[in-house]
Amino acid sequence: MNAVGRVEPARSHIAPAAWAALAGAVALALGLASSVGTNVAVGLAILVTAGAATMLNPAVMLVILAASVYLEILSVGGVSISRLLAPVALLFITFEWLRARAALRPAMPLAFVAAYSTWALASLLWTVSPSDTVTLLASLCIALIYMASFAMLTNSAATLRRVLYVLAGASLIVGAISLASVAGITSFSQDLQAGRAQGGVGDPNFFANVQLVAFPLVLALAAETKREWVRLGLYGVALIAVASILSTLSRGGLIALVVVLAIVPFLRSRSLLGTPRHKAVVLIFLAAGLVALFSRPTFRAEVTARATSIFVSSSGDSSSNSGSGRTEIWKAARHAIDDHPLLGVGYGAFPTVSTEYLLNTPGIDPVAFTARPIEAHSTAIGTTAEIGVIGLALFVAMVLATGVFLRRTARRAFSAGADFAGRVANALILSLVGWALSSLFIETETSRPLWIIIGLALALPQLIPRGAPSSRTAAS
Repeated sequence: MNAVGRVEPARSHIAPAAWAALAGAVALALGLASSVGTNVAVGLAILVTAGAATMLNPAVMLVILAASVYLEILSVGGVSISRLLAPVALLFITFEWLRARAALRPAMPLAFVAAYSTWALASLLWTVSPSDTVTLLASLCIALIYMASFAMLTNSAATLRRVLYVLAGASLIVGAISLASVAGITSFSQDLQAGRAQGGVGDPNFFANVQLVAFPLVLALAAETKREWVRLGLYGVALIAVASILSTLSRGGLIALVVVLAIVPFLRSRSLLGTPRHKAVVLIFLAAGLVALFSRPTFRAEVTARATSIFVSSSGDSSSNSGSGRTEIWKAARHAIDDHPLLGVGYGAFPTVSTEYLLNTPGIDPVAFTARPIEAHSTAIGTTAEIGVIGLALFVAMVLATGVFLRRTARRAFSAGADFAGRVANALILSLVGWALSSLFIETETSRPLWIIIGLALALPQLIPRGAPSSRTAAS
């Protein structure tokens, strides 16, 4: 432990002979896995690589987890990359905790995380579909592992910088490829869905959600760097993130982006962007970029049409992807809420009963909606339908507690001179706002970005020197 009370990163002290023996064992395991199937071998190779790299430097695990958020479209034998990485991360943070090199410190958000998770687990007692509930609980477990990893392993400003640079790099690469695909420059067909960019996430709305979380963090990182060319490059990354959000044509993404961009000019320079000069450059970058984007008639028409269709149906379009189609699904979900107001139908179980409610809710044309089970397409409405108003209250309390905790951490950090931690805390608040608004149109209760935000929120107090005012004192 160093002078400011942070846990120093672990270092590998494994002897060369041990590494040789381990390499031989791994090679044998990969050979046996190959005999079972290529997918098994690839999955094992990913796990071994992640595990070995993490043994050399614990911060590597955070880098891998951060990058994986942009690569959910990748899978091995039908198993997404985050599901492959989660067991490795769990084993490692457990190992570090047992060695007293990492800890999950009590905090207000953590109490609500525990309450929400417990209530979701309890819904197994009344769910209408145990299998669907177990599936979403498994996703929640992975999300909790992501949260715990970032909370326990982000133990220095250097580690946090690495994580943010990886997020910035992933945002740049995936965002640029998405924009190129939309423009027809590349033929990366997996990146498009009806002309909408979906990045490496596999869905335009979720890709917009991820980019909204990354955008403020890129700005906070730019304020930290001392090199002008790096700072300008990061401003470019932020602009590409904005452009890629627009290219998703995500209704929730558009609403969230407008709000976030409207907030940025009113923030104090020091709180996020560094100096007044840096703030001016950021605003010029964003303004010039948006003007250039909307100078293209086709792009302007697509974004405008998508925005105006949020609550107005396109002609002849009653699908679940239209604005009015989503409101039809919400009607069915509200019908389910009326039937099960306190407990809901069970965590993750609404799709099982969605067809029934779409058929039996007055004012809904069931023809376009009964082909398959469908989600509620709103985190707030879906959560209420599945675990009742009690579950919604716990979920909202968890999100709000995280925001309050981040605000108090930012004030404490700035008063202690830890400006980087303060800017990241403020950036995470903006990320949380972007996530929350875009989640009005999709279900993201177990999506990794939210839980990374919570994890980083729990970790930031470790980066503030000892002797700084407490959160309560700084907030007063």
